[in-house]
Amino acid sequence: MPAFAQPSTPGPPPETFPGLDGHQCGERAPGDTRPRIGLALGGGGARGIAHVRVLKKLEELHIPVDCIAGTSAGALVGALYAAGRSPQQIEDVVLSTDWKATFSDTLPRRDRTLRRKSDDYTRLAPIGVGFGGDSGGVRLAAGISQGQRLIAVFENATGGGRVAGDFNRLPIPFRAVATDINTGQAVAIGQGSLAMAMRASMSLPGIMHPVNLDDRVLLDGGIANQIPIDVVRAMGAERIIAVDVGTPLRVLGSDASVLDVVDQMSGFLTVGSAQRQLATLGPQDMVIRPDLTGRVATGEFDKAALALEIGQVAADAAAPQLRRYSVDEATYAAFQQHQRTHLPPAPTVEFVRLVNDTGYSDEVLMGYLPLKVGEPLDAKALQQGILHAYGMGTMSSITYDVVREDERTGVVVTAHPKPNGPAYFEAGMTLSNDLEGDHEANLRAGLRFSPISPNGAEARVTLQIGSEPGLTGEYYAPLDPANRYAFNAVGGFQTSSFNIFDDAGYRIERDRVQRYGAAVGIARNFGEVASLGIGVERYAGDARAVIGTPPQDKRYFQQGALTAQLNWDDIDSVFFPRDGTLGRLGVRSSQGWLGADEDFDQLDFDLVGARSFGRHAVQLGLRYHATISGQAPPESLYRLGGRWRLAGFQHNELTGQDYALGFAGYTYELGRVLGRSAQVGGTLEYGNAWQKRSDMSLADGIVNGSLFIGFDSWIGPLIFGMGLREGGDRVVFIELGQSL
Repeated sequence: MPAFAQPSTPGPPPETFPGLDGHQCGERAPGDTRPRIGLALGGGGARGIAHVRVLKKLEELHIPVDCIAGTSAGALVGALYAAGRSPQQIEDVVLSTDWKATFSDTLPRRDRTLRRKSDDYTRLAPIGVGFGGDSGGVRLAAGISQGQRLIAVFENATGGGRVAGDFNRLPIPFRAVATDINTGQAVAIGQGSLAMAMRASMSLPGIMHPVNLDDRVLLDGGIANQIPIDVVRAMGAERIIAVDVGTPLRVLGSDASVLDVVDQMSGFLTVGSAQRQLATLGPQDMVIRPDLTGRVATGEFDKAALALEIGQVAADAAAPQLRRYSVDEATYAAFQQHQRTHLPPAPTVEFVRLVNDTGYSDEVLMGYLPLKVGEPLDAKALQQGILHAYGMGTMSSITYDVVREDERTGVVVTAHPKPNGPAYFEAGMTLSNDLEGDHEANLRAGLRFSPISPNGAEARVTLQIGSEPGLTGEYYAPLDPANRYAFNAVGGFQTSSFNIFDDAGYRIERDRVQRYGAAVGIARNFGEVASLGIGVERYAGDARAVIGTPPQDKRYFQQGALTAQLNWDDIDSVFFPRDGTLGRLGVRSSQGWLGADEDFDQLDFDLVGARSFGRHAVQLGLRYHATISGQAPPESLYRLGGRWRLAGFQHNELTGQDYALGFAGYTYELGRVLGRSAQVGGTLEYGNAWQKRSDMSLADGIVNGSLFIGFDSWIGPLIFGMGLREGGDRVVFIELGQSL
């Protein structure tokens, strides 16, 4: 609802960047003496979407805006309007943007490099903690997201790319308000990249990385100046229309939790700042407060349509008071003609310069960026390239600026490493339980060093404790800047456990296999989808029964083999596939001259495809694994059981020299929590395992099925389900961290 404030002495204007003239609020034709109108748009996250309908009302009432200052979401809406976008265009941007994806810099799996796709099989996830760098010691990540996607949205909407300029030269002079993390003072950004200024104003602490602009480290402007009335007044505004979309303080009791108290203390900053600013309004100014409390929260961008409706109600209620700022039709037509601008043409790139503080070579980074001298700048392609480079997971930022030097237009790219690197802690967990006494639980901790060579080599050490302890190390080294060829080595100590079942499905023995050794290989990568690799492995170990046969019985073995594998990986998830294809064709040849106990050859083929239709998705798969020559020893036998591998059997219940199966699946996405998917689904599977390849028969298969509910959690995919098979009892299972 509109409200009028009592006059108060304005406070001092906030800091501005050096050399910026902060006193400009719209051009005037000769003889035009009307008061200059300034718009102060407050911060509030998703609540700030209500600003758009206030702009619509101003246009409906023929109220020209001479200058704008915005904080956080107010900076988003204000910058777009100042840059020449209409309220309807801004509304289209707000409604069409996938905000959940925008606030995340995580690439969809299908767009990642093959190396990052392979991380899914490590069952490890980064936890934002690392050590090293210039200062050494343990360091935490500055935030969850760098905001690369957010910047791309801003650039596409404003059409200005990252061309540095004076915000006074926009159709409507504009300031984005941020907070200096080192002084706590408000900073009115009035020059440089408009998109980066918007991004700096929206740097929510702990969520978005701070932005470094002109030697200032900037956070969300709401901390220091929630409604930038003093900023727009300092620009020269004589009449101020303020829009307050902030979240009011909550009423807490003595039983308030620690999180409630911390949230309330954070609210003190924004609410206190807003109150101080609103107290400076005079009788010729006004404030509009959309009634968003309890209906749209700061992070509820999925309620954009509701925020627009609430903004419309508030704007309609304010209309009688707003009319005093209206001008005649001719004057407003002249204003609107000046405010509406077309997107500027893309500049031609005349030079490219890279400022590289990372451990990667310039060739590696520039390989991601489609920049060609003599051609127009393709901002969308460059944004996508930057996102892919950032997806390597080791940079705090990679940004670009379009600059003018010596009468030439060029692009300057700047890349900085993460402060919590180059050694990054990772963690994970695997769990399986059939609720009948058979369970496995393992905790995993990893330390990844990246990059350790100019081409982007990396190393990882992984410790696993629990049912299957182990300690492994891995080294991966691209042999050229484009990562077309790569060397890989992995070795260490590993443990695996599996049960032996009788024909009736009862567990009669539990075996544990321990082995140590190493494998090395060379791969040829084809883009980010396919790879062809060859390698050699050498392991030694022992197998013993820990349940059933007396534990002292132990069998020692030696393994040595040549391997070759062709991979195709275009699937969106190895846990809950909804789109894409995953294929593997491999050969393993065990050779006595490499130290193996037995000579035998195995052929492995897996193919999985998925397709989604809205929330629905279907999966189809085929597996064929066979010992094509010789006889595989027990530690090299194929084992079946579990979802996607005959779900009506317990894990490893079926054992054989060969197996084949086909499956079809269906999943329905219930929803997403912070970008994580929750699904229900089922599978229908048909196949079996055999001791002789000559016995393999399509008629000898067993029908299996499963129903499950799963959540792609932060510690791994968690699945609860039930499997059935013809002629057998049902199997109930809980899994964490199990892939296709």
